[in-house]
Amino acid sequence: AKERFTALQSGEIDVLSRNTTWTLHRDTALGLNFVGVNYYDGQGFMVKKDLGISSAKELDGASVCVQSGTTTELNLADYFRNSGMSYKPVVFDTAAQTSKGFDAGRCDVLTTDQSGLYALRLNLKDPSSAAVLPEIISKEPLGPVVRQG
Repeated sequence: AKERFTALQSGEIDVLSRNTTWTLHRDTALGLNFVGVNYYDGQGFMVKKDLGISSAKELDGASVCVQSGTTTELNLADYFRNSGMSYKPVVFDTAAQTSKGFDAGRCDVLTTDQSGLYALRLNLKDPSSAAVLPEIISKEPLGPVVRQG
């Protein structure tokens, strides 16, 4: 996730079209142009069903698998702070590593955009063992990005 902007800025790629949230900082400070929004996603949570958790409001004290260098990581901290809850972040460099960590039981919860949660759940050893919670804690405008100029 962290290298995507460098690849675009250096000319290694011409268009970045993936799950990249359009933020004010990214739009103004990185020398990039967000072309437009083609999908609105929102961050959510996935848990193992055997924990008996049905709401994000029950996650106080949970360990949470999260990908580093993403708005997901920032939203996670904001959500728990604003909800008066604590959590233990278990940070990974890639979405695949984050999912594998969750599947291996290194955390209670996996967080990313909801579309990603449903996709990642399909690759778990037992997809039916996990549930996506109903809460969406952010609004993520996604769309292609190009270099300025």
